[in-house]
Amino acid sequence: MLSIIILSSILGSILCSNQLHAVRGVSVQDQVFYNPIQDFTCLDGSKTIPFKSVNDDFCDCADSSDEPGTAACPEGRFHCSNLGFKSLLLQSSRVNDGICDCCDGSDEYDSSVVCFNQCQQLGMEDLKKREKEIEESHAGFNEKQQYIEEGKMNKAEKQKRLDYIKTILEERRTVLEELKTVKEAAEAPEKEAKDQHESEWNDKKAKLKEEKEIMEREEAYVLLDTDKNGWLVVGEIMSNNYLLADQTEAEAKDLMGGEAMVNNDKFVDLWQFFKPKFIKDGRSKQSTEEAQGENENGEKVDEQQEESGSAPEVVEQPPPEAAVVEEQMPEYNDVTQQLMQVADEARKNFDEEDKKVRDLDNEQKQLEEYLNNDFGGDEEFASLTGKCFEYTDREYTYKLCPFDKVTQRNKDGGSETDLGKWGKWIEKDGNKYSSMKYENGQGCWNGPSRSALIRLSCGKENSLLSVVEPSRCEYEMEFKTPALCVKHPLHGGEL
Repeated sequence: MLSIIILSSILGSILCSNQLHAVRGVSVQDQVFYNPIQDFTCLDGSKTIPFKSVNDDFCDCADSSDEPGTAACPEGRFHCSNLGFKSLLLQSSRVNDGICDCCDGSDEYDSSVVCFNQCQQLGMEDLKKREKEIEESHAGFNEKQQYIEEGKMNKAEKQKRLDYIKTILEERRTVLEELKTVKEAAEAPEKEAKDQHESEWNDKKAKLKEEKEIMEREEAYVLLDTDKNGWLVVGEIMSNNYLLADQTEAEAKDLMGGEAMVNNDKFVDLWQFFKPKFIKDGRSKQSTEEAQGENENGEKVDEQQEESGSAPEVVEQPPPEAAVVEEQMPEYNDVTQQLMQVADEARKNFDEEDKKVRDLDNEQKQLEEYLNNDFGGDEEFASLTGKCFEYTDREYTYKLCPFDKVTQRNKDGGSETDLGKWGKWIEKDGNKYSSMKYENGQGCWNGPSRSALIRLSCGKENSLLSVVEPSRCEYEMEFKTPALCVKHPLHGGEL
């Protein structure tokens, strides 16, 4: 049916052209201005000339209208009838230039080149192309109806869900406030009991530390008092195996606070100076031997032994006066543990309800974002949400996720580069939904943030067809979708 309509239209044009076309290079609708039985008036009205001056290869009119079929006027235009195909308007300079510009060859009527009429062949090819486009438009439009139905249904469902969430959120927040009050009421005695327990433990720990310090000091005094007479004297301190190193007389006296001898009571104040130098287990054997000399037989002996002539008395270290208490806080008592259980249950109930409220809050934001988005006058673009479409060229794979983002990645692998996030519709030729703009992508090195312009066209299915980068970091893509298809008036009279 479609082919018959188009062919009838072409035949009608041919008959009309044969009847009216007389002046070369003039379209059918303009032939009325070129009457051979009367003088010709330039189309701009500036001049009237004899009709024989039309197409005489001399430019008489300022608007070049007297030479439509020659190359005489620089601004002249030659009309190719191209019967069976599309008519064409050429610059007059291309007439008889040896190149066949009109498919019917009419522009080379007076040149050496031979032009073959290809209009019928091109017309048939164009007809097939137009039929394919119409069929695709028809299929796409039918698919679009499903998109519209689905989009409106989704919008209605999401609106209904949003209304429900707004209602239930008020109830949930009321419950949450009640649980918060219960939680705080349970946490107050719990905190008081735990603070008291920890305070008592800190006091006990401080006391244990103090007792341990006393034990260490008294043990040190016993070990440093090598002659066990209850007094520390300078000589004992100068060469004492329980100090890091031997001391000079001045150093020893300085450690003893300037005194020649001190007892245990005075040592309490001096312990802070002795403690950094004290070695509980004594210096190593090697360190001790270094302080020894050799006797007349070449044997190493202690200097004190050499002076006194006898070996020093070996004194066994006293055992610890008390076991070391492990510094770990004991468990809470039964009352505190009961308070903790009550508080834990209150916290658990609050946290569970708080999560429900936060989840509903997030869902509400997502629903509002969806409902505030412009998916077309009939929600026809809504079905594209949540889907992604890819196109791969020689180097990269591009991915378009409508109303979300556009990305690029090397087809050999690697991470994705953000080319832009959904921004807005770009209107063209009165169509608000002709292009999609994605903005604020990953920044280029020493350049702007990446962006992508998606040019939409009608197609029977969604398909990303091409990607170019006309300017640095600015991408343009062609995307076919049924959502842009409209009724076509030539499809069997149905549309």
